[in-house]
Formats: sequence, C-alpha cells, structure tokens
Amino acid sequence: MPLDHEAKPAVEVPGDRGWWRRPFSVFQTNLQEIDAVLDVEKALDFIEEYGADTWLINTGGIASFYPTELPFQTRSPFLADRPSGDLIGDAVAAAHRRGIRVLSRLDFSKVSARIAGEHPDWLFVSPTGQPQVYNTLFSTCPSADYYQHRSLDVLDEVIDRYPVDGFFFNWFGFSERDYSRVYHGVCHCRKCREGFGAFSGGQELPDDPNSPGYPEWLKFSSHVIDTLTAKIADHIMAQRPDAALVRGRGAPVIYHEANNAFGRELWHHNTAEAVSAHLTAEPETPVMVNSVSFVDMPYRMAGEQPEHFAQYLLQAIARGGNPSTYIMGAPGRIPYANLAHASPITKFHRAHRDLYARLKPAATIALVRPDRLRSASPGYAESVEEFRGLYTALQEKHLPFDVLAVELIGKMAEEGALDRYALIILPDLGALGRQTAEALDAFVRNGGNLVLTGSSGVTEDGGIELATSPALMRVGAPKTGNELWSTYVIDGDQPEIGTYRYAPPVIPVYGSYARFVWKPGVEKIGRLLPQAPFGPPEKCYGHAASDDPDLVRLAGRGTVVQIPWTIGRTYREFGTTEVRDHLLNAVRPLTGQRLFAELPEQVELILGRDGEHLVVHLINQSGARRKSFGPHLTVTGGRLRLKGARLSREPELLVSGEAATVREADGDLLIELPPLELFEVIRIPAEG
Repeated sequence: MPLDHEAKPAVEVPGDRGWWRRPFSVFQTNLQEIDAVLDVEKALDFIEEYGADTWLINTGGIASFYPTELPFQTRSPFLADRPSGDLIGDAVAAAHRRGIRVLSRLDFSKVSARIAGEHPDWLFVSPTGQPQVYNTLFSTCPSADYYQHRSLDVLDEVIDRYPVDGFFFNWFGFSERDYSRVYHGVCHCRKCREGFGAFSGGQELPDDPNSPGYPEWLKFSSHVIDTLTAKIADHIMAQRPDAALVRGRGAPVIYHEANNAFGRELWHHNTAEAVSAHLTAEPETPVMVNSVSFVDMPYRMAGEQPEHFAQYLLQAIARGGNPSTYIMGAPGRIPYANLAHASPITKFHRAHRDLYARLKPAATIALVRPDRLRSASPGYAESVEEFRGLYTALQEKHLPFDVLAVELIGKMAEEGALDRYALIILPDLGALGRQTAEALDAFVRNGGNLVLTGSSGVTEDGGIELATSPALMRVGAPKTGNELWSTYVIDGDQPEIGTYRYAPPVIPVYGSYARFVWKPGVEKIGRLLPQAPFGPPEKCYGHAASDDPDLVRLAGRGTVVQIPWTIGRTYREFGTTEVRDHLLNAVRPLTGQRLFAELPEQVELILGRDGEHLVVHLINQSGARRKSFGPHLTVTGGRLRLKGARLSREPELLVSGEAATVREADGDLLIELPPLELFEVIRIPAEG
C-alpha cells in the first residue's frame, strides 16, 4: 500500500468535544513581516499536497498580520501592500473553503520600543535593573499585565473578527536567555518580586541558576505559566468552544517542539520520550509535535537532515502524537529538502486516522523520567543520564516500554493508570515524596514489580521512603566519581578469586554506589569488588570481593529489585553490551512481556493497541549519527514472536502493503517480516 494514498475521512470518536480530540496534522508557516503579501491559495495548495489538514499562521503579538485596532499591537508594515490589507482574513476564508483548519500564532514575548516606552511595567527586568532588548524589541514578563490581561484583549479581537479554529502562543515563558543564548538572569520586575515572595514564603528572588533560591524559582515560574495557560484556555473556551489552545499543561492541546541545536548533545529519542511521558499520564489530552525544518534558530535557512526530520514525525505518531511541520516564511521561499521525506509520513498519518484515533500505549514496562522542575537541584543531571542509559538498553533489546513522569505517578495511581504495568523502573531518582512513594508501595502490594537503581526512593539523609524497599537505611553518602574508579560487580561463584582470577562477567561500576542496611531475609545477588590499584599496570591488581551486593531482591506479592549502583549511567558511559545484558537479565523475569522481536538493535519497537489490535511501530534508526540521523540501511530477516497468542485474521503491514508470513512454533506465533525500510506499522489481531 503506497504511503500517499487517498485520505480517509476524520473518525468520530465517542465522547468527542472538539476537533482536536481526533487525529490531526499541522503545517506551520512562521512568517516574516515581508510575508504579509503571501499568496494564500498557493500556500494552501502546498499544505494540502503535503498532507496536512491544519494551517498554523502568524497572527499577532510581535507583528500583527491583520489590521488590528489595539494600541498595544504593531501591524506588519507590509500589510499596506496587500490588496485586502488583511492576511488573516484572506487565509481563514480560503482555508475553510477547502476544509483546512487555521490556528492563530500569537507571540507576546516582545514588544516594540514604542509600546515598551508607554508600558515599562510590562517588561522583563534583569537583576541589574536593565531591560532585555533584541533586534529593537523589548522582552516582556509573563507575570506582568501584557501577558496576564492584554493578551486576552488580543484574543477577543481575533475571535470577534475571524472563525479561527485555535490558538498557539509562542515563546510562552520567562526569557532568561535571548535568541543569541546570552543569559540575562531571572526577571526582577515588581510583579515577579511580589509573586515570588508570596509563593516562596518571603524568599528573595535569585539572580541566576547558581543562586540558592533558583530551584524554588523554577517551581514559581512553572506555576505562573501553568496558571496563565489555564486562564487563557478557559477564556478561549468561553468565547469560542470549538477552538483550542495549543500550549502547555492546562491547555486542551499540549505542545512539544522537536528540534536539534548546535552546541548541545543530541538525545536521539527526545520526541518519543516527551510524547510518551505526556500520554501515559493524560491520554485524553492530545499532543502536537511541532517539528523544526531548520537545524537551529541562528541558521533558519539551513534545512535539517531529511532523515533526522523524519524521525521527529515517526517518533511522534508511533507514541500517539499529532505531527506538525514548521518552516520559515511562505512555502517554497526557502528550499527545505526535508519536506519531501516528511510528506509521505504526514500522508500516512492522515490516511490512517482510524488507527491513530484509537491508538493507546500497550507496554507492560514503565520507565520513570526525572522531574524537570528539579533541573537545578543536585543530582538531576546524573538522574537524566541514568534514565537515558536504561532507556537505550530497553530500546536496543526491544523490550517495549512507556515513559512515566515521576511527578504524575500519584495522579496516575489514583486513576488506576498504573494497573496495566507489570514493571516500573526508577532511575536513581533520589527522594520521591510521600504521595509517589505511597502509590508505588500500593503498586507492589497489588502484585506489581519495581526496579530501583542508585538511590531511588532515598532521602538526602539516607532515609528509605518505600515500605516495600529491600533496604532499611542507606549508610552514609554514596561513593561517586573517581572513588569508584576500578570498581566492579561480579556474579556467580568465584572459586579462584583468592589468586585474582575471575569468572565472567566482571561488570564496571560507574557514577555512584550506595551502601545500605538490608532487611532480614532479602536475596543478595552478586558482590562488589571495591576499588583496588588501577595503575601503573605492574600494580594493577588486588580486587577482593566485599559483602556489598550487585543487586538485592525482595519477593512478595510483587517483587522489588534494588540495584544500589547506577547501571544506566555505566551503560551510557561505557556502551558495552555486557553491562546492558547484565541489567536486562535482572529485569526480564519481571516484565510481563509477551511480544518479542528478532531485529537489529538499531530498530526501535513501540507497542500500542488499537481496540482489538496490537499495533507495532518499527522505526529504522540505523542511520543514527552523533548529531543527526542519516540514510538508513534496509533491514532484512526480521521476526516478531507473540507468546501464547492466536490470530483471528492475518496481520496487516500498513506501510509496505506486503503480506506477512505467519506460523506457529511451540505455542507461540511467529511473524516473519519483509525487508524494513524507514518504518513499518503492523496491526496484529491477536487473541489470548
């Protein structure tokens, strides 16, 4: 079945309230002032041919592309050259004639020098009392009146004039950095001083991330944005119930931007991680993944590597997100080569709205992501590295998993959303908080399995938060850094250890190792080989086994495995399959896994369910590079195995359209796969 076959009509889902609750795809033209004269019919021809059904277009804020009458808005000077004088009016009318929705893009992060002079109380103020000025524009503060009140006036003007289908707010946050990545500090305007003081119980505003109060500032700033998002969403819903706000938590549609950037490390799975973390916790709130066609903001005319861009869209739809493509200017003015690769994926998503309307996660493993509001707290960066190491290990060996946001575990437990998991993995998260700990204890008592690495569920003073933990208390601070160099864990019998001869495997320990007092009767597995001389080579020996374990298991109705060291960071740093397989040997008996794959580790497998079908997305990531994805290699000889299952009819291969070869072996179903190119989507009507 070709990728660009005709679109099916949108599927009505029972209980729908708004178009955004059905699958949709977006094309964003991020306009420059000169684009006020663009040909809307040509733009819509391009958008339709691309496969999108929604147009995201600049409307107001920094520059208004309609004849605004508000004194605190700035019309694009090029509107005067447009016959109608109104780009938005022309765009909405033309799009709706074709059945294409229009989302209005608004940006209240900056104002002109004229408006700044008239309303200095709306502006960002640095710790030194200075405004933030970039390309003649003055940055504003989300705590101040422009965001808090005048934004609603702009919404009302647009809603009164145009039947737009929704709104997107750009750069919706506190501008600590500008477009050149210059750091200006925490905003010290009057509203921020008063608001932070009330929020923090009288603390002084921090200046920057090195200030003691900065972790509290992150919580405050997030609270301001979440509260403002909810207020704007409610305002839109009251004025126009058939229009949605696309933004952050509290909005009807969650926004995620998929982008690359020079000067920072690429996390190849960022899009899939973000979409999964949201939809596992809030499956009824859709996600729009806006994928950036250029390599970075300072290079907006340099197109992203096409295969890399394709990964954004594939990871989005495989996890249940809605794909969006973001270009600069009118279509065709800047030659983005990635669009030819991305259009077939957008068309595939459009053609299979029935599948994506009902797609839900179906993994039995959950990997917990660190709370991003703790990004300025000690240990956060290490927890992220642990998470990514564990993520990579599971992904490479095709153990399907979902991502859970740690801060939402308590909410998910209350809703019964943890019940479908057999295993939850916590990557060196430190203290969890009472609500999260109680939710995880209940999960284990109800038969769920838990894997803890590092100091997950441990307070700073060594207290154990989880009643189901194998540990009673931590002994002192964990060993870290070069204290662990030349430290290992071993498994099994070591009959010749006295002569410094070791039976495999010998696994390096990197990052941290925490010593605990263990509960009586726990099962200790393996042993730690503490640090011994590691140089020069003539003196590099002397490792003797300690009583500290590699891991500890406590079995009850559910099983808790505690790995007191950072095995994920070790794998992330060393990349040796011996470390990965050592982890997975401990994890596999707890997963409840029924679907297995015989595929190269460069193929990502994402498992979902479409009503009665299992839905398997296979994404070929063989082109992964340090900073991007390049061309992939064709993968042949792949196979899926479903344990103890039977089929009511043949599986469907929705991308290639080829027939799968199915046979039974030892009570399992084997599905032989045809050659895999960039991706495949397989619907399996499995029973049992």
